[in-house]
Amino acid sequence: MLGMHNPLLVFGPLALAVLALASVFSRASEARPAAPATNLRAADTKLKDSDHKRVGKAMGECIAAYLAREGRREAEAALRKAIEKKWKKAAKGSEPLSLTEDLGASLYHARNYSKARGVKKGKIAGFEVPVEFYGEDFVAEYELWAPSKYKAKQGPYPLIICLPGSTATPKEHLEERWHSSEVRDACILVALHMPPKEEHWGSLGVRGDPENAGGMGMLLSVFGDVGERFAVDVNRIFLVGEGPGGAEAAMRIGNSFPDRFAGVICISGDAADLAPDNFCNLPLFFAGGGSKATEFAGLTEKAGGLAAEVAPDATEADIWSWIGANPRRSNPERVVLLAGAPFPNKAYWIEIPPSDGTQVARLEAVADRDSNTITVTAKGITSLTIYYNDLIVDLDKPVKVILNGLTNEDLIPRNFNTMMDQIYKSRSDPGKIYTAVKSYDVPAAADDGDAQGGSD
Repeated sequence: MLGMHNPLLVFGPLALAVLALASVFSRASEARPAAPATNLRAADTKLKDSDHKRVGKAMGECIAAYLAREGRREAEAALRKAIEKKWKKAAKGSEPLSLTEDLGASLYHARNYSKARGVKKGKIAGFEVPVEFYGEDFVAEYELWAPSKYKAKQGPYPLIICLPGSTATPKEHLEERWHSSEVRDACILVALHMPPKEEHWGSLGVRGDPENAGGMGMLLSVFGDVGERFAVDVNRIFLVGEGPGGAEAAMRIGNSFPDRFAGVICISGDAADLAPDNFCNLPLFFAGGGSKATEFAGLTEKAGGLAAEVAPDATEADIWSWIGANPRRSNPERVVLLAGAPFPNKAYWIEIPPSDGTQVARLEAVADRDSNTITVTAKGITSLTIYYNDLIVDLDKPVKVILNGLTNEDLIPRNFNTMMDQIYKSRSDPGKIYTAVKSYDVPAAADDGDAQGGSD
């Protein structure tokens, strides 16, 4: 098992644990909802599961060597050899690194979940995880339910992470809100103990100050801890907030990390005062809610995003049905990013430098694989980075990138070291493998004038 300080679980400069959890590919039992294809192309692995396990083991050895700072070169050479020689036939004339979904399936097997420690099932169990960002002795506490018949080899399992707010204790929330056997037998349920101050539930809080800890940092650390123990389906992770405070916190965390969740569910709470931009590919379900929820659903539809559903009388069965119909879109054709300070500055396959919040920084990017073109319209942004794989464009052909009307056209080679760097730095998960990265200068938009800024 990978250690608690696995860089796969570190989010950027804040050193907070985040998600690198489970497989793109559902091998769920009949009790769990089937996972439809969610990438630009239909999910289509070319290799056998035994091939994925073999390469996944080699990936795990690379990660272990990276952590130990010893033997990385040898481990990576063995992994490269396994991919290049044994996957060549399946690539059918292309490079083995073009097999994005097979790489994702292999990364799932980089962890040996069957040997994970601290796995408890068939009852609600409490866990703690250190979050040194808020203080040397600070821990985030959470309650977890795993199916009584949970077996890692039968995974991956959907994960529902709940912010119960002040409506109930985390244990009460799991007992009272999620009591049907259909849910309890099919997925992993987590409820977070919220930080002391409600105003920090949906934010990062204050570094080094446990009294002003943030729900965002605590939740991201819980993400990592759950991922160390359980085989979780990375494309079926849902964030649930109950009550006014919990619902708002869930929306704000989803807004900051839109590509980490399959959907956000608000129970008995209205919509937060947010723009709809970052919910372009992140669906919302309001089980209850008032005028703000209805208004937000209308704004989302007007912005061309996924539908936000408002169902005042929704039951647990209705929520579970919605979960089954909304897996994560990990490589969407259209990405919209409205930057925050400091989050979000990344969504799906595109990233910008952190914003200081002094001006609007927004982009819309559309990938058309048929023409191998990515078109970006940006405002308040001077540079950006695009993460590539063969689900987004065909990397065997020149890629055209149009930035505020200025065209760039290049052959963008796949690169083994680039892929591994993304894995080590947690900029990739099994649902989002990237084999090429390229940064671009962005010319000023026509309506930016002299006000265009951005930061390096």
